[in-house]
Formats: sequence, structure tokens, C-alpha cells
Amino acid sequence: MSDIINVNGKPISSFDFNNAIHGYSLELYRKPADQLDTKEMAEVRSLAVEKLVARELIFQAALAAGIVADEEAVKEEAQKIIQNFPSEEEFYATLQKAEIDPQAYHRMIRQDLTVNQMTDQKLRDVPEPSDEEIVQIYQQFPDQMVKPGQVHACHLLIKVSGDNRESALETIRELRQRAENEDFGALAQEFSACPSGASGGDLGFFKRGDMVKAFEDAAFAQPVGEVGEPVETPFGFHLIKVLERKWKDTERMTMFIGFVLGVAAMMGIKIRSGIDWNMDTETRDTKFKDYPHFEVIE
Repeated sequence: MSDIINVNGKPISSFDFNNAIHGYSLELYRKPADQLDTKEMAEVRSLAVEKLVARELIFQAALAAGIVADEEAVKEEAQKIIQNFPSEEEFYATLQKAEIDPQAYHRMIRQDLTVNQMTDQKLRDVPEPSDEEIVQIYQQFPDQMVKPGQVHACHLLIKVSGDNRESALETIRELRQRAENEDFGALAQEFSACPSGASGGDLGFFKRGDMVKAFEDAAFAQPVGEVGEPVETPFGFHLIKVLERKWKDTERMTMFIGFVLGVAAMMGIKIRSGIDWNMDTETRDTKFKDYPHFEVIE
């Protein structure tokens, strides 16, 4: 088994590289690598190299610092991934088809979580930025300052297999009609083929890129509280009910502050925000959530 990358003397084998390709293929596109088109494969290969090298460097630093993700956290993360599939059996069948050893996938999750823990610890040591630094970064990277929206939704899945597509479509349409007068969660518990059905189809919050494209496009387009038209994905037909949408207030507030300070700077007015960045996050968000304070200093 050949090694294709070497990081501080630690080899990353072609086996690990191929596992990473298959793993990120499932994570990004919810399908095995052999089903990716040329563009998708190029993106996955580039991501695999970048992630493997960066992850190994941070992982080595984490081990040296005595930081390792515990087994409970690894199992919890694995379960989140499995919930994107109609069943646990289909998840492992997909791993097998992709020629990914479940133990190797388990190790990859542990390494990712360990890297995340190390990164979070380092970020906690970084001091809060000044108003001037916020303006500078906002003006330098305006597109990256936009926090992706999140949707909290539940769904109901009717699987399509073999020649049952028409009957599955008829079933999902009937269930949509029932959902107008019946509890959606109860219908999901009774009829959904997804493991999330046990909890009323609740998927929690997710952002774009977390779900299959057809599913997320529908979820982000639907009004809150309504059950949308049936959506077809490789897993079957879905009914989606959006429960709420959320933006992270601290990100929205920071963008607003950066915008105001930037405009003021262009007009030659020196102002400062009345926000105490040393406050704990909850207090700061509550106090300044709706009305960030500014004052002219010159």
C-alpha cells in the first residue's frame, strides 16, 4: 500500500486518501465517489488533500496537547451522519459499496472531532476584535461576512425502489393532503421510512450543503409552517415542513456594526459602537440584539 502524502514524517497512504475521497463524497453529495461527475470529483479530491494535510497537522498538535475526542462524541457524530440515510443498514451498505471500512470511517470521525476540539480551544484564546479590526476585515472580505441561513425542518420519506415509483408518489400526495388537517409529526412517526420518523421527522437545524440539493432547495424556499409539495431525491419522495429559520444574532449584529462604521468612515465621521466586547455572549446579544448603540467621538 503506497503512501502519497507525508506530514512531519507521518505518512498518509493511498488507502486513507481513497477513504477520504469516498467519505467526503458521502458528506458533500450523499453518494459514492463512483457516482460523482468530473467537476464533483475534482472538488472532492482537492478537498481530500487539503483536509488530510491540515487535519494531520492539527491532529498531531492535539495529541501532543493531550486532546482526543471521546467515544461518546464519535458515536453521536456518526449517528448524525447515519440519520441522513433512510436506515442504518443502507448507510453501511453505502459504505460497503464505496469500499470504506467502517472502522476506518470511525477513526476518520474521531480525528475530525479531535481536530475540531483543538481548533475550538485555540479560538477561545484569541482576543475579541476591536471595532477597527471588524471594519477592516468586513471591508476586505465582504462576501465571507454573510452567515449562511439555517432552517429547522421535519420531513416524511416514502422510499422508491424498483417499479414502485408511481405508487410511492400517490402515497406521498395522499399524506400531504392528510397533513393539512392532521399532525405532521404523527404522520411521520407512522409512515416515514427515515430513522428521523421516530422523532416526528425532526431534522433539527441545517444549512445549505448539509442535505441533498433538491431537498435543501425546497426547504429553504418553503414558508414556515407549511407542508410543501413532494420532493424527489435519490432516497425517495419527501414531504417537508419548515418549523423556523434562524440567523446567528452575533454574526448579524457584527455585520451591521461593520456596515455602520464603514459608512461613517467614508463620510469622515468617527464613531464607535457602545458594545462592550468583554461581556459574555448571552448578555451582549440580549442587550444589543435589536438596537446596537453608536456614539460620535469626533
